[in-house]
Amino acid sequence: MTPTSGDAPDLRPRRANWSGTLILACLALGFTASAIKVEQSRIRSEQDRANILATADSAVESRLEDLGRFLAEPQTRLVRLSRLDPSASDAVIAWNSSLRRGYLLCDGLPPLDPQVDYEMWVMRGSGAPVRLAGVNARAGISAYPFQADGDLEQKDHVEITAGPREAGKSPIFSGDIH
Repeated sequence: MTPTSGDAPDLRPRRANWSGTLILACLALGFTASAIKVEQSRIRSEQDRANILATADSAVESRLEDLGRFLAEPQTRLVRLSRLDPSASDAVIAWNSSLRRGYLLCDGLPPLDPQVDYEMWVMRGSGAPVRLAGVNARAGISAYPFQADGDLEQKDHVEITAGPREAGKSPIFSGDIH
């Protein structure tokens, strides 16, 4: 019996069909490369964020060191302020007349409109008030540095208004200078 073509085994070498496997491998490599790029971008973003936080932390430490040095100066005086507005927090002015600068220390001072400052006024007895300085409150800040327009020397009283005194603003803080 002679083998027919349908009955005989095919003895020719089979060629594997690699095209489907190659396509799947390329897709897998593409997805892997894409995932690596996304991860690299995320890592770069996290590194940038860490650098920003480290810089901000360094700036805060520097400011605290400056404030500590300022408060330790023998010429620095503290003026405790009384609240005239019941919703206000306690406040203190740290003032150094030789440096002609100071700090308003007040936790939770509510921010005003961006173009409106808290104004510090000093006076002697019933004399005319003289503007000492102004500070612009910001959320999360408790120490407001200021450079003085006037001086606390020869004055016995300080008041702080939320905005210009000329606009009829009542003081929110008041304190006697000793």
